[in-house]
Amino acid sequence: MPMVMSESAPKGRGLTILFELEDLARTRFASAPLPMYELVFTVHSGEWDRMLLPQIRPLAELVRPGRFIPDFFNSARPDFDEAVRQVLDVPATRVRDQIASMLGTTSPWLRSFAAGTPTSRQDLRSALHSGFRDLLCANWPDTRQAFEAEVRLRSSQVVARGLGDVLCNLHPSISWTSPALHVELGWDAEISLRGTGLLIVPVLNGLTRPAVSMFAEPQPLLFYPVASPQPGGASLELALGRTRTLVLRALTSERTTTELAKHVGVSLPTASQHATALRTAGFVSTHRNGRSVRHRLTRRGWELLN
Repeated sequence: MPMVMSESAPKGRGLTILFELEDLARTRFASAPLPMYELVFTVHSGEWDRMLLPQIRPLAELVRPGRFIPDFFNSARPDFDEAVRQVLDVPATRVRDQIASMLGTTSPWLRSFAAGTPTSRQDLRSALHSGFRDLLCANWPDTRQAFEAEVRLRSSQVVARGLGDVLCNLHPSISWTSPALHVELGWDAEISLRGTGLLIVPVLNGLTRPAVSMFAEPQPLLFYPVASPQPGGASLELALGRTRTLVLRALTSERTTTELAKHVGVSLPTASQHATALRTAGFVSTHRNGRSVRHRLTRRGWELLN
């Protein structure tokens, strides 16, 4: 099964992932950003300089916007060189089957790659290294820092509120109703983890909606987008104002009004005022949980940041 991107769907429709007790015990967050996925999602987004096409053409032929991503790019190795080796070690039969079913052998290079020629494998190796160097390398320290901050935050939320609550608040397209995780897709499917658990992977580059890779080894993967440290740039601050933009960014994770005020560095009434304005505009949703009021981004808010 290829990597599948979440998409808008009628309520209740999508992928249902069934958990058993052992799955909950083995579900975890990735410990470091995974460079192969960061690169593949960046290329899949189509938002990169076409001047780079000659250097990454083999990768761009395999990873096309609007299409499924072949699962032979699955590599949860945090070291990029190791990830490249894992991708290139995929059996030729698996590569050939996925290209035929998903892409078609529409170019001489794809035909060569599907046939497993050593030259085509070397072409892909060069494209992967060029893509990482030209698209990700310069900002990789920032990617790592933002990733680590996200995992620290989610870890503290697991301690404070439990894994189920965290799963509910990764993204508006993801929901949790024990014993199942639901990811919005344009079609229905139900899969049981059967004791493998799930690796949850925050993604900083290219991804705007959740994605899943259900047959990755040794366990399936759930990806979700994390707003980069400065999403939207100066233009977003000009439109919303600096403080309101900081509030919007802070609510990529669900927070109480008190937590929001502390995170942004404003008074409680100011935090409440900004959250109310963003809710009125449709960027934030609010619900009461006991004596506290909790805020989180809506899908429209995520789209604004991304």
